[in-house]
Amino acid sequence: MRDGRGPQVYGSEQPTAAPYGWPQPPVARRAASRVPLAVALGVAVVGAVLAVVSILLPTGGTGDYRTIRVPSGSMEPTYPEGSDVTVMRIDGSEAARGRVVVFSARDWGVDQVFMQRVIGVGGDHVVISETGRVSVDNKTLREPYLSAGDPAYGPPVEVIVPPGRLFLLGDHRVAAVDSRAHLSEHSGTIARSAVVGMVVDHASVPSSGRPWMWVGAATAAVGLVAAAVAATVRRTARGSRISA
Repeated sequence: MRDGRGPQVYGSEQPTAAPYGWPQPPVARRAASRVPLAVALGVAVVGAVLAVVSILLPTGGTGDYRTIRVPSGSMEPTYPEGSDVTVMRIDGSEAARGRVVVFSARDWGVDQVFMQRVIGVGGDHVVISETGRVSVDNKTLREPYLSAGDPAYGPPVEVIVPPGRLFLLGDHRVAAVDSRAHLSEHSGTIARSAVVGMVVDHASVPSSGRPWMWVGAATAAVGLVAAAVAATVRRTARGSRISA
């Protein structure tokens, strides 16, 4: 019986709280809502582990590099005696003009390793004047690495570098025992095959662990951001269900 004072209720309306027998929200959907958060946290953990492992494990990408101590003053002032330099292992075919290389001096009858600068390669016409001025194929070299005021006077030198060989000089010309002192055989040159390394800037040495460290850190950051977003979405959805 209706008294006319309250709102009319239609039998077809669904109550606010569905009674037993009405369709309930699928449990699978509530469980699935947790998956993005779990995945994001998993990504963050994997990235963090990768970053930590790449830092702790010894790097394998520096096997072609080593540090040596300059044994003499023949390369001063560029590389003072007693200083440490980084040497990258190279094939002799990679030795180019102007580069400082480490090589076996057996071609000069010395069972030692020397460090000198490549001045000429196979086919080059190298001329050294009495005043120490060096030219290659009629072009005078600019040599800013030489010691200022170094009086590199000596007998003139003129050679054509044989194929597959290198003509080398020290930067400290008055102190260096280089190609000028071994002109009697192969015009003072050494075979490219005698080269064992090239001096490089230590800062240029790559580390195999460093890239993976950054990849891991970036992955962890992405995972944490995704986890924060997923958690915010879950809280918002939960608040909406409670208020409803």
